[in-house]
Amino acid sequence: MSAHPSISQEHLEYFAINLVKYSSAEVYIDLPTRLLYSTDASVYEMTPLAVVVPRHYDDVLAAVELCIQEDLPMLPRGGGSSLAGQAVGEAVVIDFSKYLNKVGEVDGRARRVLVQAGATLGGLNRKLAGYGLMVGPDPASADRATVGGCIGNNATGAHSIVYGKMVDHVVSLRAILADGRETRLGTVPRAEIEKRSESDEFVWQAHYQLARLIDANRDLIDREFPKYWRRSGGFNLDRIRKQWAEDHLNLASLLVGAEGSLGLILEAELNLVPVPRHKALAVLHFADYDSAFRSVPGLLELGPSAIELIDELLIRLTREAPAWRTRLGFVEGDPQAVFVVEFAGDEEKEVEAGLQRLRDYWTRHGAGQPLVEVKEARDQANVWNVRKAGLNLLMSLRGDAKPIPGIEDVAVPPENLADYMAELRALLAEKDVVAAMYAHASAGCIHTRPILNLKTRHGVETLVELTAAAAHLAKKYGGVLSSEHGDGLARSAFNRDFFGPNIYELFRQVKGVLDPQNLFNPGKIVDAPPPDQNLRFGPDYHTIAINAVWDWSRDGGYARAVEMCNGAGVCRKLDMGTMCPSFQALRDEKHSTRGRANLLRAALSGRLPGGLADPALFEALDLCLGCKACKSECPSSVDMTKLKIEAYAQKYRREKPPLAARAFANIDRLSALAAAVAPLANFALRFPPTRRVFQRALNIHPDRSFPPFQRQTFSKQWRRGRANGSSGPTVALFPDTFTEFNEPDQGLAAARVLEAAGFRVELTPRVCCGRPALSQGLVPEAKARARRLVDALWPYAQAGTP
Repeated sequence: MSAHPSISQEHLEYFAINLVKYSSAEVYIDLPTRLLYSTDASVYEMTPLAVVVPRHYDDVLAAVELCIQEDLPMLPRGGGSSLAGQAVGEAVVIDFSKYLNKVGEVDGRARRVLVQAGATLGGLNRKLAGYGLMVGPDPASADRATVGGCIGNNATGAHSIVYGKMVDHVVSLRAILADGRETRLGTVPRAEIEKRSESDEFVWQAHYQLARLIDANRDLIDREFPKYWRRSGGFNLDRIRKQWAEDHLNLASLLVGAEGSLGLILEAELNLVPVPRHKALAVLHFADYDSAFRSVPGLLELGPSAIELIDELLIRLTREAPAWRTRLGFVEGDPQAVFVVEFAGDEEKEVEAGLQRLRDYWTRHGAGQPLVEVKEARDQANVWNVRKAGLNLLMSLRGDAKPIPGIEDVAVPPENLADYMAELRALLAEKDVVAAMYAHASAGCIHTRPILNLKTRHGVETLVELTAAAAHLAKKYGGVLSSEHGDGLARSAFNRDFFGPNIYELFRQVKGVLDPQNLFNPGKIVDAPPPDQNLRFGPDYHTIAINAVWDWSRDGGYARAVEMCNGAGVCRKLDMGTMCPSFQALRDEKHSTRGRANLLRAALSGRLPGGLADPALFEALDLCLGCKACKSECPSSVDMTKLKIEAYAQKYRREKPPLAARAFANIDRLSALAAAVAPLANFALRFPPTRRVFQRALNIHPDRSFPPFQRQTFSKQWRRGRANGSSGPTVALFPDTFTEFNEPDQGLAAARVLEAAGFRVELTPRVCCGRPALSQGLVPEAKARARRLVDALWPYAQAGTP
């Protein structure tokens, strides 16, 4: 059966067959693929009805038309980095990120760009850099968040006091509305809307009905709508109210921040901002939180472009993370909080003037605490990387208690920030809850993450209570409940209380005008389920026990090691770093570290029917290259190589390993045999008929060539040509399998360098290290060989030989 109780499997099969027939989209209704799209970076999980990966705009139109015809809800999705659960739902997920990710026309003079919805914001900015331009909003997830997702969220970021929100930069949108037609939404004059009021076209009826709605409720909007500018929750009624007062409407402004609940975005026309030519940072240290928060209004008067908080918990976690601890040189001692204050400008003297204003301010108000200036571009990038890694480093906490989103997106006017945070911290202390705090002090948005265990009923109840309390405090202090992360499943249920019943009813009417069948991402912003439903973890969550081959005690067990993947999707970043090579090549969710972790978790929790024996799981794990980039580049240190080996080890306890696994596990022995008859072996590996036999038997791609074997191995050549008269210290050289049998020149070159440096080279015994067997999940064999290797090398270690 499908994930939706009213939709049968036969119904979904009909949908899939017809969409494949009339489009070029990839269409999936199998459970494993749907499970891959059941989570985002939030605490929620909902299995979609189907997954559609369109190649062209026509594929999206075909999918929407069929969904309307079959009464199937739709959910647009980019990188799935949403923190509030807006990218999951019981709907047909349409993934724009794989193919619809092109950057179109860039108009440098007009500072405009056309870009497809699936392009990542970071990738777009890299292409714009050549023009000296960028998109103003800069969410921390820009390396994997798509433009469509940023528009759907009304994203902003660290520099919002300068660049505002996404809605301030969207000129027009190419979109599909509820009639299934493609349209361009941009600024339309009042006269045109009134002229078209009798038109039966959906887009003109939508303009006219929304204009009438504004006319009828303008006093209500003026009186009751939240006044603080940094709002991403609800619909942008205040903005279109202002537009209509100026005799025009731009419905693109309504789709911004609507989380895909009013229409699907295909392409955006964005205005751009110049990249500041000069920047500098100053890191201010504070002994306590209250003094930090009360300093924000005074610091804003100095004209900074950003003020970002890093709290004591993040500082501690950064110092504990091997890949990050060396990056924290800009923090002195153990402050309770630091502010990263940035000044930017086109002239260096502007930046220096800002720094001088800050130095003067700190002399008067800094209470003797350090001020660390960071001027080099590379060092500034390091500071920002540490700040932006904050969320995922926080999520690297081991155990069931995690820093949970829900109250993290409240923003209040900076003059009220200290009082708001004092009440919130008192509430947390009353409930005996520790919380992490970080991010946008300049905009009055301190991302506060209570550390809760959502596998317990108490943890879930505490989260709901805290979110309700935060909504009350946000309203009390003139702020907003959602300021950049959106409503989604986390906060939509609180919108009636926060906005009030009258504004909430207007939201429902807007939804009714633009989505009368309630097919676009239903259950977001209005008419949402309770926030304690659809949780990824909950009191009823459990996993199977396994007899593990690895020691997982540090993680609290194999299942908890899998659960370290929080869904943020850093493994989906492109054009930077190594993680995850197979995703970067194929751009399939199942070949990302997150995708593999999702399937492993589904297998352990009983959601994947075959459990740890399910073929779909091993199809995803098979292309993990074992490079371990995830362990160092994923801020949560998810070690997919180790997780994969455990899964294969469990599999091979139940069934015999295939020929390919056994062959690669014994690559040293096979190489020794092949090298002994190298001319014949190399001929067989090059000769098409025999090469195809080997490729099929060993599951090797037809385009992959075999490395040639050398009859004159490294050891033979080294001993025969050795002329080392050095009496210098001994160094041990370990001849690995590939140096020995495939590339002896590498080993000979290494030996020559060592001898030229005055060392006496001694070859160790050649013993397989066990790594090939380990990579195939043949753990007992790997363990035995590792022991033999230790026995062979132990004498060198005892003697202190390098």
